[in-house]
Amino acid sequence: MKSSVKFILISLSSFIVLVIIYIAINYFAPINPDRLNFVHAYFAKGVYESFEKTMSSYPENERALVDIRVLLAELRGNERTFADNILNTPPKEFGIKTPFYSRQNAYDLVRIDNVKLKDSAETGIQYLPSHVYEDYEKMMKAMSADLGRKLYVDSGYRSAGRQAYLFFKYLVNIYDFSLKENCKWIAMPGYSEHGSPENTAIDFVSEDGINGFSGSQSAADFERLPEFRWLKANAAKFNFVLSYPYKNSAGINYEPWHWHWAKNTGS
Repeated sequence: MKSSVKFILISLSSFIVLVIIYIAINYFAPINPDRLNFVHAYFAKGVYESFEKTMSSYPENERALVDIRVLLAELRGNERTFADNILNTPPKEFGIKTPFYSRQNAYDLVRIDNVKLKDSAETGIQYLPSHVYEDYEKMMKAMSADLGRKLYVDSGYRSAGRQAYLFFKYLVNIYDFSLKENCKWIAMPGYSEHGSPENTAIDFVSEDGINGFSGSQSAADFERLPEFRWLKANAAKFNFVLSYPYKNSAGINYEPWHWHWAKNTGS
């Protein structure tokens, strides 16, 4: 009997050691951009849950401005190490060729009040740097004069903290722990035009709630809008540029709703 118990204990101990070794091998393995292994996925989920908790502690209208250092300060041990490893990896390692903009929070931001759209959706409170907001307002005044319609800001300025939160949220919940797929839609913090204090991007939404990505919508839905055709013909006059057209060199999926500000782009 004693020998049987001893054999079981030795076998159990050996099994535990093997499990620990297996976990350690996966933890120290290179990050797989196609799909995180189970250990890396576990840490990604932990990072997301920590970010979610911190974000939820802020009023909803302040979440677009949360500093990335606040989020990272709440991480401990291996989760912090893992997050730093991911966030400090250049996007080109995941197949994306976008420049670095900034992780510093913008100043001189204009708050844009929430707008209720015709389909009962809402834009939420948004922010734009003053120079971007001024040109947006001029452009919408011209669009309204021509079409009797305008586009609203569905997403404007986002801090690097907000971008980091969204990056891990979509990585965990939407793109099945694939960094390559996630990066095609959600830029890494510092590499998003939404976080550029100078060349801030706007994701537009129509009065009818068409933004090209909510629910079952697709890019084609936004393309069909007369507002989109107007943008293609006139946006450059107001210093706005379509960031990610078809088959763009950056490797980002086509986003007809996403336009960034760039000085002197038009006549």
